[in-house]
Amino acid sequence: MAAEKVREIKISIPEELFTLFLPSQAQDHLLRARKELLLAARSLIDARLESLEKKGDRGTVPKRKIKIE
Repeated sequence: MAAEKVREIKISIPEELFTLFLPSQAQDHLLRARKELLLAARSLIDARLESLEKKGDRGTVPKRKIKIE
């Protein structure tokens, strides 16, 4: 089965339109929501890094020689 191509559509809104059509209270909520999404992503990354560091602290399992006849 052929791999599916993923396409991304990005829509950007000029800041002038953002401030023109949205009340200031709505703008504040949207800006805080964006910040919260970024903080959530940071938390996920930090948790993953911590997990990887703990695995590294355990060290590697000592290797054993096995005699094969």
